[in-house]
Amino acid sequence: MRIASALLTLAAVAALSGGAEAASVYSKIVDAECTVLKTYEDGGADLRCPGHDGLDVFVSEGDARLDVDFGAKNDSFETFSAFNNIGDTVEWLTNADGVAEAAIIRYLISVDGREAQALVISRVGSESEPGCVVGVVDAALDQANGMARGIGAMAPLFDCSADRVVIAPGAGELVAGFTGTNS
Repeated sequence: MRIASALLTLAAVAALSGGAEAASVYSKIVDAECTVLKTYEDGGADLRCPGHDGLDVFVSEGDARLDVDFGAKNDSFETFSAFNNIGDTVEWLTNADGVAEAAIIRYLISVDGREAQALVISRVGSESEPGCVVGVVDAALDQANGMARGIGAMAPLFDCSADRVVIAPGAGELVAGFTGTNS
């Protein structure tokens, strides 16, 4: 819990100071380049798509909701309670050595005629240490991109097995409805 509070504080400072030290690299999720790993009776599927620098993006769909993992697939289905989809752009946050440590993707949330967008920040995982969602920022907030990058810069310190997902203050109802392993 202490790490989550520190993440939010540092994200706010980074947003106000012009950003964190991490560099951003962008990639696109192109359906035609994704490999179907598994399909389900309800129409859902698990996909593996190429990302940045040989890292994979894993997209899992079930019940009109998506979960996205970066680098390695984890066993958790982290998403929003409302129906959602994702944008096609991934922002990878790299360290000084150019290694991606976090990824940000936009979720498009919709239910009962209400809509919202969220920036979801994840720790990039590996086979030995799967990543997880670190934070969620309502895209309608002032400085949303800066807050997301600030949270992403702190992702290497985030303990996926113990730390709680940071929901940035001011998030609307649909965005605050994130349901992850440590929410």
